[in-house]
Amino acid sequence: MSQLTGTELLDLFTKLAPYLNDILAADVGITIVRGDRYSLYIPASDLDLGTKPGETVRPGGTQQALETGKQVVKVIPREKSAYGMPYLVCSLPVKDDGRVVGCITTTQNMATSEQINHVSQSLAASSQEFTASMEEMAGRADEVTRTSKQLDDIGQKLRETIKQTDQIVEFIKSVSAQTNLLGLNAAIEAARVGDAGRGFGVVAEEVRKLAVASADSVKGITASMNSIYEVMAALSQMIQTIDNHTAGQKTTITEMAKSSQELAAMAAKLAETAQAMYQYTEN
Repeated sequence: MSQLTGTELLDLFTKLAPYLNDILAADVGITIVRGDRYSLYIPASDLDLGTKPGETVRPGGTQQALETGKQVVKVIPREKSAYGMPYLVCSLPVKDDGRVVGCITTTQNMATSEQINHVSQSLAASSQEFTASMEEMAGRADEVTRTSKQLDDIGQKLRETIKQTDQIVEFIKSVSAQTNLLGLNAAIEAARVGDAGRGFGVVAEEVRKLAVASADSVKGITASMNSIYEVMAALSQMIQTIDNHTAGQKTTITEMAKSSQELAAMAAKLAETAQAMYQYTEN
């Protein structure tokens, strides 16, 4: 089969143009140019450039393809579009013996691709922020764990100090009992010697009073120590509860951070793909 000439190719596309959207399952505008004038224009359902057959080719992708003899593909962004929407232009020059005799151009609304590009960029940025937040929360969970450990260490030292206080209290209790017994014996001896031991008896009575006061003080100290023991036990239980909750939260946060990192990677890939779809821009 011999190769079609440029003119024959233009004739063929002129006949096929009304059916291209059905064949491609797409919604594109078709423009056929012969020489420097439009010979056929079929607009897309959502993008009508207002091209009229017989008009001279306007500046743009089609004119550039005619002048350079090379295919031109570009996205006209919304801010530069005269039609209120971004669109893709694909212009293919048609040649006869190396001479450009016409051009076949397709145009397609890129609003959806533009939206996908914007959403993917926003999703990528949000995913990165979410990942950073998860990492920060994981760091704070570690800090809470360290603080709980420090509190537990302080509680342990306090318990050891209380034990030492118990030993001192037991010593005071023992001294008090011995002092009380000594005072009692001294009083008995003072009574036995009569008037000669009267002064000694007064001292013995004061010693006994001091012993009784010491015993009462020991009881008060013991009661305070028991209260401190109870508070420390409750504090230790609370610290353990915090540790358990923090450990669970850290595991959950770590899993969420991992998932957010995967989401960020997917979002970045989506943004890259969307950007690739939108890579051709008007010079």
